[in-house]
Amino acid sequence: MKKLTKIGVSALAGSLVAASAQAGELSASGTWELTYKSDDKTAVGNPFGSKSAVTLSGSGDVDGLGTASFSAVINDNNPAGYLSHLITLDMGDAGMVGFDQGVGKFGASTIDDMSPTAWEESWHNTANSSGGLVHTGGSGGVLGYSNAMAGFNLSVEYAPSITTADNGDGVAGGDNTSLANGSNVNFAITNSSMMDGLTFGFGAGSTEYDDEAILGREDGGSVVGFVNYVMGPATVGVTLSDSNNARTANTTDNSGGREVEAYGISFAVNENLSVSYNEHNMTYKKNAAANPDVEQQSTGIAIAYTMGGASIAIQNNSMDNVTGTSGTNDEITEVSLSLAF
Repeated sequence: MKKLTKIGVSALAGSLVAASAQAGELSASGTWELTYKSDDKTAVGNPFGSKSAVTLSGSGDVDGLGTASFSAVINDNNPAGYLSHLITLDMGDAGMVGFDQGVGKFGASTIDDMSPTAWEESWHNTANSSGGLVHTGGSGGVLGYSNAMAGFNLSVEYAPSITTADNGDGVAGGDNTSLANGSNVNFAITNSSMMDGLTFGFGAGSTEYDDEAILGREDGGSVVGFVNYVMGPATVGVTLSDSNNARTANTTDNSGGREVEAYGISFAVNENLSVSYNEHNMTYKKNAAANPDVEQQSTGIAIAYTMGGASIAIQNNSMDNVTGTSGTNDEITEVSLSLAF
């Protein structure tokens, strides 16, 4: 698989060099956000915070191949370099290929939690601020492919090396894979044209470890699916997933995998105001008879109001049995004012 990947990348690079590229354009957009966060845990530091980000985007025609595009994000946390970037080549009917460095453009992680919400997920900014839904290769240093066929959208991701934590909703999280190296292939298929108001999709991922003998590690995998339905101003939806990462035969930690049930309903009061309610239940598989599985339960209520390029949002999230630890709870309330320019 790795040899085939090297051959494919070499061929693509050769084609790009051989073809003549037309001069493209570079544009910039930005966001700024001011937040206030209240946590039921002991307060540490200033509850107010702000962040900003600038996105650079550019594209140009590549004769005989299609349109090459590039985007990069610079924010407060990485003033000296890119937070993330994405390079793609759109070949029309032949689909799109790309290299993703932290954007989360391809694969099963694009549908990790599709339950409708007015603002953020019910686990956002809690003590476990990652959905941890699907077992993928993360979104850093991965190759991707996407295409639309007969109303279905296919997105495939290949991670040639697994050395960091799995990706959950675009940020680090999920099952720890730092003890071994391997590769991951995952995909997502979605459809929103089969019936008015209905959007659905499913996906799967598989990781093959190079050193399965270490600690009795086994290959990991996951499946995920969602259904959302729009009924006038209301949208209801459910996302289900099952992930396995059997690190040892009888471990007592949370490495056995996750089962997730996520539900949500959002309501558009008018074109500017939306409200939502969400539930997210994630069962940690303990992988040991002496340690029963534990379900982490999250609920969230959100309200958001937009005024052109400005928006105000309020969210209250509560979580029980944080990271699969019984009796460990957390509750946060966050207020956000954001501007897009």
